[in-house]
Amino acid sequence: MSASVGRMRRAVILVVDDVEGNRQLVCRRLEPFGYDLHQAESGQQALDFIRNRKPDLVLLDYMMPAMNGIEVLRLMRQDWQIASIPVIMLTARAESAAVVEALDAGADDYVTKPIDFEVLRARIETQLAKLRSSESLRQVNTALDERATMRVLAFDELKDELEREIIQRRQSERTLDEAQAMIARCNACGKANVCAVPEGGEPGQAGAAHLARALEMIDALARAVAAGKPVNPAILAALRSQVEGVGQG
Repeated sequence: MSASVGRMRRAVILVVDDVEGNRQLVCRRLEPFGYDLHQAESGQQALDFIRNRKPDLVLLDYMMPAMNGIEVLRLMRQDWQIASIPVIMLTARAESAAVVEALDAGADDYVTKPIDFEVLRARIETQLAKLRSSESLRQVNTALDERATMRVLAFDELKDELEREIIQRRQSERTLDEAQAMIARCNACGKANVCAVPEGGEPGQAGAAHLARALEMIDALARAVAAGKPVNPAILAALRSQVEGVGQG
C-alpha cells in the first residue's frame, strides 16, 4: 500500500522568479501535467522553501535582484541536505558563457527564454526520471546493507554456537578423562582388594565407592549424549561394561 502511494505522489516543483507574471505563466502551463507547483519570488525565499520542503525539482531564474540564480544554486550545492535536488536554470541569456556558468555552478539543465514549454516539460521529466532512479538505487543499496548486516549477525551467532560446542566438548573430554582414571583405580581395587579402608569401614568399601562414582560419571556422560553433546556412545558402553565387570569380580 505504501509503495503504491509513493508511486502516485505528485512531484513537488518550485518555480523561482522575481517577476510574478513569469511565475504564473510557468505554473499555468505546467499545471495540467499534475505537478505540485509552488512559487518563490526571491533567492532567499527559495532557499527557505527548499530547506523546509525539499522539493523534487527547482526551476530557477537566472537573473534576480539581491541574490541571483547562480548564487542560490551555489548555496544549494554547498548544503549536503539539499545539494542533490535537481535544478533547471531558466535564463534569457542564451550566450554560451551564461550556460557554462550555470552548469559550472551545479545546474542539471537549462532552458532559455522565451520558454518552449514542450522542451521544458521534456527536461523536467528527464530530471524526475533520474531522481526516481537514484531513489530506487538507494533503496536497493539499503536493502543490500540490511542483508549484509543480517549475514554478519548470523555468522557471529554461528561462531558463538561453535565456541560453545568446543567448550562443551572440552568439558566432556575432561569428564571422560576423570572417568577413565576412576576406572583404573577401580580395576586396581577389584583385582588386588588393596583400596584404603576408611576409619570404621570395611575392606573393599573404598573400591565400591570408586565404582559407584565411576558409574555416576558415566551416567552423566550418557545424559550428555542424549542431550546432543559430542561424546562417543561406544566409549560409554565400553566403560560401563568394564566397570560392571570389576564390580562382579
